[in-house]
Amino acid sequence: MMRKYLLRGLALVLVAAIISLVIRGRRFERQQDAQGSEGVQQSESMPTRVLSPQDLEITNSKMQLDSPRADAHEVEIRNNGNVSYSRMQLRFVFLDRNGRVLATKTNLIAQTVMPGKSIKVADMAKNEIPPSAVMSKVSILYADVSPASAQSR
Repeated sequence: MMRKYLLRGLALVLVAAIISLVIRGRRFERQQDAQGSEGVQQSESMPTRVLSPQDLEITNSKMQLDSPRADAHEVEIRNNGNVSYSRMQLRFVFLDRNGRVLATKTNLIAQTVMPGKSIKVADMAKNEIPPSAVMSKVSILYADVSPASAQSR
């Protein structure tokens, strides 16, 4: 008989605890709703990244290993499009006399190229070029559309 009263008492305590938790949870939800925890924030505009942009053209690429200057690679990039590009990632592939790939390097160019304009970049340092390289191929991996030209569209 005692077990029966003990079991009913424990069941009653368990029901009271569950009801208490439900009531507390609902109060907390009402407080959150009253505070207005949701908000809308406007994020800062980010540039659009273009992979292998067709508007940008490498018009000149020179590798000067016998130059006394520290920079031994000059690249000229022309923008044939109608938007400005900035933060261009260039890929340099260095080849030996037999045309085998010696190394591949990438450089980030932070300059901006305006529509219809060209820029010259002397960027690759001599110590980054493999000593047995006789030729290089340069390509543009990606470029970011400048925010000013993206807003004017």
